[in-house]
Amino acid sequence: MPSTEIKLLAVILACAVALFGCRVLQSDENQVDNDSCLERSLLAEAAGDSLLRHGLGEQARDAYLRAALLRPQEDGMRASLVWKAAASSDSPSEITAQLLLEQSDSLAPYRALELGGAEIGGELLSRISLNNCVMPEYLRLALADYLIEAGSAELALRALSGVPVDLPEGADRSRIVLLYRGYLENGQLTAADSLLSEADSTGGDELLSLLYHVRGIWMLKNGSPGYRGMLLQSFELWPAAPVHAGAYSALRLEILNDTYVAASIADPFYSGGLWNELYDIAMNSTDPDPHLWYLAARTRDRLGFYDTAVSMLEEYLARWPGSVDVPDAMINLGRDLGRSGDWQSGIAIIEQYGEEFPEHHRIGNLSWYIGDILVQNRLWQQAIPWFVATIDSCPDNVTADDAHFYLCFSLLESGRISDAVSELENFILDWPASVYLASAKYWLGKLLYAEGNPEGTATLEELIQSAPASLPAFFARELLGHPAWEPQFTEEPLDEWMTRHGQPPALPPEPALRGLFLQKAGLRHLADGEFRLAEEIVGGPQYLAPFYLENNVWERRPISGYSMWDLSGSESDRPRELWMLRYQMAWPELVVPAGQEYGLDSLFAWAIIRNESMFQPACYSVAGARGLIQMIPSTSEYVAIERGWDDYSPDRLYDPAVSIEYGISYISEINRDFGGDPVITAAAYNGGPHNAVHWGALDMETDEFFSLITYNETKNYTQNVHHAWMIYRSLYLR
Repeated sequence: MPSTEIKLLAVILACAVALFGCRVLQSDENQVDNDSCLERSLLAEAAGDSLLRHGLGEQARDAYLRAALLRPQEDGMRASLVWKAAASSDSPSEITAQLLLEQSDSLAPYRALELGGAEIGGELLSRISLNNCVMPEYLRLALADYLIEAGSAELALRALSGVPVDLPEGADRSRIVLLYRGYLENGQLTAADSLLSEADSTGGDELLSLLYHVRGIWMLKNGSPGYRGMLLQSFELWPAAPVHAGAYSALRLEILNDTYVAASIADPFYSGGLWNELYDIAMNSTDPDPHLWYLAARTRDRLGFYDTAVSMLEEYLARWPGSVDVPDAMINLGRDLGRSGDWQSGIAIIEQYGEEFPEHHRIGNLSWYIGDILVQNRLWQQAIPWFVATIDSCPDNVTADDAHFYLCFSLLESGRISDAVSELENFILDWPASVYLASAKYWLGKLLYAEGNPEGTATLEELIQSAPASLPAFFARELLGHPAWEPQFTEEPLDEWMTRHGQPPALPPEPALRGLFLQKAGLRHLADGEFRLAEEIVGGPQYLAPFYLENNVWERRPISGYSMWDLSGSESDRPRELWMLRYQMAWPELVVPAGQEYGLDSLFAWAIIRNESMFQPACYSVAGARGLIQMIPSTSEYVAIERGWDDYSPDRLYDPAVSIEYGISYISEINRDFGGDPVITAAAYNGGPHNAVHWGALDMETDEFFSLITYNETKNYTQNVHHAWMIYRSLYLR
């Protein structure tokens, strides 16, 4: 909208209020010209509508508020205008909150709290105490959080005193943490100690991690000794907790100057994904711990910064030649040198490792490491004897099937087609459970097919039948000119299908309705526990599937679909809605705009989210990936730096809005870098763009690239994402 139009709208609105202003709060109602106030209210509302259409949410909110104040409280339009104001902007507005508290709408107090925060705490608590709120226990929890953040611990404890102790697990954890914070901030240390002791005997690691963090930060703020021990225990108990970045900032200077403290957090930070923090410690410590230095170097090669990793590993070996990580450091140094193009030096380091540590537990991988370095540098012929050595000398080694398949491919790339065919046949016989099996069948079939041998077609057809969801089967269909695989489904309503198969849906019990209310109230993270209680009442999640489908209960839809997937023995007897439970378009208000902004197919984004977290926002991995799109904190930090976003914190990655924004932004960049190929994009996201380059993202066809993926997790992940994407396209683009 041109600035002149914005200014004109602002002038019109200001004139409307100034010329037709009306003091509606006067006690003498006779002094108010009701008709005139109505006209002024309509004019202010119209101005608000226009401002909102042009994206001026806060100005629109102010216009709606003026329109509402020009009407008496008993006027039904006043309530409508207040809700329009509340919906126009999420920025804090105490006056909007106050007007919402006038409303009888059950959601009004929850939205009022979002907009008014601690400023309306006393008034909101009074309303709760009058039993004038729906599900007041959850409102008390939310209110207590705002109050503690604002330093009103005493009022927060009053709010928490009305929260029962039998809430579902997630909500009860919130209650305990908030109560603990309140006791500490209010000086009730005996009560806090008692609560911590109880949690220590009955709570899990996640709860204890949060409590130790709260205690450590409180002790640090109050100058009490022992805070470091508390925070260190918090790190160890739950490395991926959404609190550690803040704790690290508070402890950073002490960590840099205390080798013991730094050493004690090295492993938790590595497994919790706080890789940039580890690197910071290594680079800036006065006396770095050798194990921490080694882990920091590993974070660099895992992120693809090979030059930095090489430099750090070389320094590690020079400074701490007798340390426990030396053999692994030599292995990773050799491989990183190979990845950065210096394959001669890399092989020399690997061979030196073999001479110095012949009894090391990874010694059986030595020939594979050298062959892999040569393949990454496209020295196929030179790699062949190293793969043969792995197969001959270490047939039971974990790398043996990798070496055998890479032998097949090296023969193929070296032009030894007949040898490649023979070796592929051997591979299929020797490795029936290998992750490379489908690729081996594809290449055997493709080579024979190219020679005009009918066995080629038969091999490809058998692959299509035996592994229909695999990417090699997808490639085989393309090669044979077959149409792509599509899911089979009917249009029968889900509830009718369930009834026909003897599992009619249940009426949603009270906890299900409570969970739905919490979703609408903006407390989605607390709704899950209520839905799980409802599932226990009705006998399983499948009985609530239609309810979940109708009400966008993203987190519980997949399990409800899985729970009744096998009700029918016929693959063609499953309704579209059953597929939609497992392959859902969750959080469309976040995914679709992000996909449009960054240029990524939203259906592909949903396929990624599904495989990363199965739509569980609180999901985290052993490698420290977090949230719906499972980003490693260090990766998301680089995204924030590149985009110029200044509100980044790894502690925010469990928020669906943050996870989706960062994740789609990053995935779209990968997608552009690799030419929009969904197979390469999925592999690069899971295994790292740097590894995708080594597997052939820039110099090989897609079928070759996929075949050379060495990480089993990435190979399975890539074809699962691709398969899911095809299902999404069939479900939603027909």
